[in-house]
Amino acid sequence: MSFHRIRTSFIWLSFITIFCRIAGLVREIITAKFFGTTGIYDAFLIAFMIPNFFRGLLAEGALSTAFIPVLSELIAKGEKKEEILKITGAVFTFLILSTTGLYFLVLVGSWVLLNFLSLPEKIAEIIFLLRFTFPYLFFVSLAAWAMGVLNARHRFVLPGLNPIVLDFWWILSLFFFTGFFGNTLEQKIYGLLIGILIGGASQFIFQLPLVFRSHGPILLNTQWKHPAILRMVKLFAPVIIGMSVGPINLLVDYSFARSLAAGTVSALWYATRIYQLPLGVFSISLATVLLPHLSGDVAVRKIEQVKENIHKGLEQTIYLLIPSAIGMIVFKKEMVEVLFMRGLFTEYSVKITAYPLMFFSLGLVFYGMAIIITRAFYAYHDTATPVKVGIISIATNAFLDAILMKFMGHGGIALSTSVVGLENFVLLCLLFQKKFGLLDTKRLLAGFLRILMVGLCWGIIILTIRNLLLPLGGFVVICAGVFSGALLYLLLTFVLRFPEIRGLNIFKWKT
Repeated sequence: MSFHRIRTSFIWLSFITIFCRIAGLVREIITAKFFGTTGIYDAFLIAFMIPNFFRGLLAEGALSTAFIPVLSELIAKGEKKEEILKITGAVFTFLILSTTGLYFLVLVGSWVLLNFLSLPEKIAEIIFLLRFTFPYLFFVSLAAWAMGVLNARHRFVLPGLNPIVLDFWWILSLFFFTGFFGNTLEQKIYGLLIGILIGGASQFIFQLPLVFRSHGPILLNTQWKHPAILRMVKLFAPVIIGMSVGPINLLVDYSFARSLAAGTVSALWYATRIYQLPLGVFSISLATVLLPHLSGDVAVRKIEQVKENIHKGLEQTIYLLIPSAIGMIVFKKEMVEVLFMRGLFTEYSVKITAYPLMFFSLGLVFYGMAIIITRAFYAYHDTATPVKVGIISIATNAFLDAILMKFMGHGGIALSTSVVGLENFVLLCLLFQKKFGLLDTKRLLAGFLRILMVGLCWGIIILTIRNLLLPLGGFVVICAGVFSGALLYLLLTFVLRFPEIRGLNIFKWKT
């Protein structure tokens, strides 16, 4: 599969992701007005994070490491439709049973902890809310299954729109559900809990018509000894620990932050929403499109095509994420101010959110490139190597959190995240090159340094633009600064004839 076709899907998915990420930012903007950086929202975020941890493990983790690669390979080789339906139905059935069983364990465990143990109030609050957030896992796992089925058939647009369904119900609950439960924040949080449950169910239902049309009916069965299912289990089993790395690191970060002043967990959350916007729009979108193509090319042994697409994916990520990171560092305060400062989100909230955003931005490009390399491992059905790298990152992250937090507060937690991103990328590259030998490190390093040098010069220019615009207010700074900065970056890379600009599918000249 040529990179041109991958690029076309990537561009469409990027536009969809931009739309969804904007909707997600609108959701956070409205949430900030209702809950700000408060203790109850801190507790809700951690309680909501736990089912998302299992979602990443059972649903999205299994999809990216086993389900999509195996299903893409079977489709590429022309497997019969009846067999495909049997395999997808068995996975669907497993998700229903496993998530239901987990929720039962959570209910029993929370009842025991709250009734027989004397827990600190901050911990008890999280456990109590967990009983209401955990059913979200059931619905979102089925939604992730539908996304995997569609992605394996190169259907990316509708699944890409799926996050906006949750955003819709989340926002609706803030305006219409929270008022039914009382006037305090502790009472209003129940309305938000209802919103995320309805949103999770709607995410699955939203994709069903296209699933039925392009894939066929859902055949419930327990044929988990099917050879394809056993291959998925073999691929996924060693990655269980690996897929838990990100959520564990996040829980460690938020646990450390919870020991600081109230609101620091929320501040880290809001800062993460901003810095993950370009990560989702560019790198995750590209990796989502790239994985089934890489898997199919590996299956039919088009190794040169695999090599070129990996390099193109990395180069496109560097080209887009370096200026994104520099831009967020330059405009950090104004971005937080314009996006969130209203209602309960005060000037103090702006200060404690902009601070970690600067440090998160430093690791943006490394996380983006690590995502691409990880998908390359998955395409080769190697799930063990990213696991080993992930385990190392848990220890590194916890150690750096404990050290840096003493000197830099929650900014140290954000800096630790960026350092871990760099460590992950370097280790993944070294191990991928050792196993498969497909990376041209000189080509990648030269491209990185070339874009970094131009990006730093560009950053000085947009910093000057920002300082000139400051008297006009934050809104003007963001609108005029970001727009002029983006045009300037495109102009610079066009004049310098950077080959990466062709990934935007705007210019047709050749190098």
